[in-house]
Amino acid sequence: MTTSSHATSDSNGTIVRMQGINKWYGAYHALRDVDVQVASGERIVICGPSGSGKSTLVRTVNLLEPFQQGRLRVCGVEVDADEITRAARLAVNRRVGMVFQQFNLFPHMTVLQNLTVGPVWGAGVGRREALERAHLYLQRVGLMDQTHKHPAQLSGGQQQRVAIARTLCTRPQLVLFDEPTASLDPEMVSEVLQTMESLAGEGMTMMIVTHEMGFARRVADRMIFMDQGQIIETARPDDFFERPQSPRLQSFLGQLLSH
Repeated sequence: MTTSSHATSDSNGTIVRMQGINKWYGAYHALRDVDVQVASGERIVICGPSGSGKSTLVRTVNLLEPFQQGRLRVCGVEVDADEITRAARLAVNRRVGMVFQQFNLFPHMTVLQNLTVGPVWGAGVGRREALERAHLYLQRVGLMDQTHKHPAQLSGGQQQRVAIARTLCTRPQLVLFDEPTASLDPEMVSEVLQTMESLAGEGMTMMIVTHEMGFARRVADRMIFMDQGQIIETARPDDFFERPQSPRLQSFLGQLLSH
């Protein structure tokens, strides 16, 4: 395992390179020979039926899930399946942010405290700079008036926007979104998607697991369709939705459109 504190992408601008990734949970083969490349500034949307391996894929990128075969390079950090070390995990965590389905905010802390604790205690950022970052990103997500509230005093949509701002406070080079609207009431989904769309418009490198296909079509540079742990099809949004090649993707899109 090697790390690089300067070169965070390959010479061709690749931020993520997954090669021959295989992962098992016991006897269950969760990821099968997965190859993925993500360029700096690219927005990738990953979709597929439940249990297809989407969340496992993005959780493998930031080493929340170990893998048993293959090689991974993410933000300049090389990881081999045979040697996933604590140093590799720390190096990846400094470079990669993640927004979960559940907001994972600290309930006993205010919004402002939730945003500053990571940079101060996890990255050694000075308290003044951490506060400046928190105010900047709370403004970005439209929640500057909520700084002293606790998570339980916020709506689900507001909590997820706080979670996004918290991730941005670590200045990640890549942000992973694992079904960030799945636990929200329908009327709160749009405010979170608008926040994500704004980030995409600013050139943030993003890998997004979502069932929100209208959002995906607007934001994605490239769509990935997974089924049974495999990448079945990869295409630009227009081709993905209008000219799907594989029968499994055709069936998946057909079911979505029928609802």
